[in-house]
Amino acid sequence: MRLPVLFAAFALAAALPGAALAQTPPPAAVVTNGVSVADAKTWLTGLGGSVGEPVLREGVTSLHIADQPLPWNLTFYACGPTLCDDIQYSAIFTGPITPDQINAWNRDNRFLKAFFVPAAPGGEASAVVQYDVVLTGDGTEQLREPTVVWLQLLRTFAQGLVAAAPAAQ
Repeated sequence: MRLPVLFAAFALAAALPGAALAQTPPPAAVVTNGVSVADAKTWLTGLGGSVGEPVLREGVTSLHIADQPLPWNLTFYACGPTLCDDIQYSAIFTGPITPDQINAWNRDNRFLKAFFVPAAPGGEASAVVQYDVVLTGDGTEQLREPTVVWLQLLRTFAQGLVAAAPAAQ
């Protein structure tokens, strides 16, 4: 009995204006909010960051920030011709890391999420931490708050790994 209702729904959908448009791909999105990679690099350098040249890999641009002792990356997604409105902060840690440490972090903390990466033969386990941000304004000023959150949580995550290191061995 459900089959006639399903056919009726398809027939109604086909009759609606715009139904034919569903068969053609939508035009490429125009990004009107966000930040340019060059402006983000200049802004981070102005704050004292040691920022490398942009790296384009598989259509995604990243900046490596060599802040010691915690280097990290800023990756740009959803980019238009000049602006990107979706960014991701990330860092990689290696050492005596356990899945329990990563699970505890994710259970007890918000915003910065961690992923456990098992050790390759002869290597060490690692953790990848990420913080995703959607930009809704224009320019680098909108990077200020997420960058502060990222740096504070990155430091807290690293301190947690160091504090748990003897227990993990």
